[in-house]
Amino acid sequence: MLKRNFILLSLVAIVLIIFTSFDDEVVDVDPLPSNKNTDLSIISEIIGPELSLSGKNYVIVNLWATWCTPCIEEVGYLQQLSGLEDFIVIGLLVDDSESNGLEFIDEYNLSYLNILSEDKVELIITQFFWSGLPTTLLLNDDLIVLETFNGPITYEMIIDYVN
Repeated sequence: MLKRNFILLSLVAIVLIIFTSFDDEVVDVDPLPSNKNTDLSIISEIIGPELSLSGKNYVIVNLWATWCTPCIEEVGYLQQLSGLEDFIVIGLLVDDSESNGLEFIDEYNLSYLNILSEDKVELIITQFFWSGLPTTLLLNDDLIVLETFNGPITYEMIIDYVN
């Protein structure tokens, strides 16, 4: 019994020594790389004549998947934004199948452009930094990134940013 108590007290002492020896120094963590001013004109090359920016001031590029709950939650906001005069919305299906993407588009009655081809999406998403789904990029009409939103977006977030 005495031996067991001695071992237990020794372990507690070692743990206390370890924890008290750490400095309270704050470690700087680099922020996520910025996509600002990244040129995504490759989008117009991939989409071609389907992409008409005439009269549009902003392009919203949204990375999504059918299994992504926050993506499902933001799809209504993207649909609303796509109906506004100043915006064009482009969805990029990531880590999912084209058939799942088509079912999702049908289920939520999405009228905005979605790229479902893994090869085409890959060509676009390798041009910028993203850290998970959903990720939304706001571009100007020259297809230059103005802002990156990591996580779900709302209608108000985009409108507030452009105002």
